Amino acid sequence: MTVLLAEMTREQIRQAAPNAIAVLPTASIEQHGPHAPVITDTLLCGTVAQRAAEAAAGQVQVLVAPVLCYGNSHHHRPFPGVLSLSSPTYLAAVTEILEGLMLSGFRKLVVLNGHGGNTDSNNVVALDFVHRLGHDVLVAAGAYWDIARPAIVEKGLMAGNMIPGHAGRFETSMVMAIRPDLIDQEALAQVQDLTQEREGLFRPLSGATVQRHGVWAKSTGYTDNPAAASAEEGQALLEVVVQRVAEFLVAFSQA
Repeated sequence: MTVLLAEMTREQIRQAAPNAIAVLPTASIEQHGPHAPVITDTLLCGTVAQRAAEAAAGQVQVLVAPVLCYGNSHHHRPFPGVLSLSSPTYLAAVTEILEGLMLSGFRKLVVLNGHGGNTDSNNVVALDFVHRLGHDVLVAAGAYWDIARPAIVEKGLMAGNMIPGHAGRFETSMVMAIRPDLIDQEALAQVQDLTQEREGLFRPLSGATVQRHGVWAKSTGYTDNPAAASAEEGQALLEVVVQRVAEFLVAFSQA
């Protein structure tokens, strides 16, 4: 049976929901440098969610809702192709989608994030959904890269401070592994490695996160060197990410 909720009938969902986990992938449509598609976050998060659900199928049924492809991306608006929701709109959208899943019978919900700008909002939704709104469900919110980071570092695939970056080596490698046709190779060949000079712009102060107006407008839209990416590395990263997310889903099913 499919792991994609949208491909199921209402009766199939009704029967599966009480004992299954529902996953809502959250992502964005936003610029990813001169070389990668604006669908990058949506492509990666949707792929990870589906493959992890399939990998976990022998131990728990996981149904993946359609990716919420519009996220909180106002910081990328200096560039074309950014379709962003304001924070109140995004919070409402995630909350109401979770309500739909709950009303369908699911009692274990996972908001699997694929865009950094959604992180704080997803945590607020999970907190409010259970405690302020009082819904008798379990909600987990987390980014796929945070779930997988320790394993990626342990295997020596990539340094932890490069995960996920933005439109850099990590994301570009994984897009190459999934949809290499979406990478503009000519643009990629012309990118400059500005990693060191940008670290000061994107590194938070100890114990706090600093928001600086216009920081993305002054950049070229990527945080580290995407020219170092490869499809082979992307495949290796995907395998680890999918395995760790699948393990997370199995563990969550036992909570």
